[in-house]
Amino acid sequence: MPTIFSKLWIPVAASFGLQIAAGAIFVPLKNERYFDLIGTSGHIISAGISLYGPSLYRHLDSGHSLTTYKIPPLLSLSPRKLVVTAVFSLWAARLAWFLSRRIKAEGRDSRFDDIKQSPTRFFAAWFIQGAWVAIVGLPIWLNNAIPLRSIRPWGPMDAALLGLVVLSLGGEALADAQKSQWRKEKKEGKHTEKFIQRGLWSLSRHPNYVGEALFQTSVFALACRSLLAPSIPWQAPVLGALAPLFTYTLLRYMSGVPPLEEAAEKKWGDDPAWKRYKSTTPVFWPWMKVYD
Repeated sequence: MPTIFSKLWIPVAASFGLQIAAGAIFVPLKNERYFDLIGTSGHIISAGISLYGPSLYRHLDSGHSLTTYKIPPLLSLSPRKLVVTAVFSLWAARLAWFLSRRIKAEGRDSRFDDIKQSPTRFFAAWFIQGAWVAIVGLPIWLNNAIPLRSIRPWGPMDAALLGLVVLSLGGEALADAQKSQWRKEKKEGKHTEKFIQRGLWSLSRHPNYVGEALFQTSVFALACRSLLAPSIPWQAPVLGALAPLFTYTLLRYMSGVPPLEEAAEKKWGDDPAWKRYKSTTPVFWPWMKVYD
């Protein structure tokens, strides 16, 4: 009988398998245009696999063959599983659309100008993206692996958490939209600002990253409502917590904020407007008084 943890290997394999296969194709071509699209698509594919995985396990465990498996109707699934999977997939789809649109407009991804010249480094980037997909998807996969009898019914706390999910996702999307509009207006000559300071960007220097960190945390909390059930191993919520912790660490201290702040400092370090913006606008959390 498969346990909650033994049900994770298929979405894990899908997460890494898709990125490795894509790397095998695009590394020799030195093509990074589809890197973000395939990464975000991996989230949606793995989430879908985890949603229907339990029914597939039961089918195979009963002695039936894979060819006779039929995908169960959505109404037969737990509302919590459907909601958690849906909002996570919506986040991934929105991010895929935004990043694909951006690279189409710019023609390339400058992050890979040097990396794609080295097959080893470029392939490593695809592999690391597989790890990103796998870690960030853990709360969704664990939630979808829980037996129906252990799923908690929907309650007021879940409604509040879902509101936080929607708010954080909307905040991330709004921050991206505001910056895209700012860039568009700059190209059209409507302003000469060197960097954006309007909208959500007046509250944080990286509001899109704040939205993503809050989104991953709220999705984990929504999934955790069932992961904390007495019948679920205590290691499950601990494992699921890796997703928001990894997301925050990655964005705040690794590949998100630091390189952008370093690049901004090189461009505008002596600019009075930049110094004023830095001294009055938090680098990450809008409510933090420590700016750097």
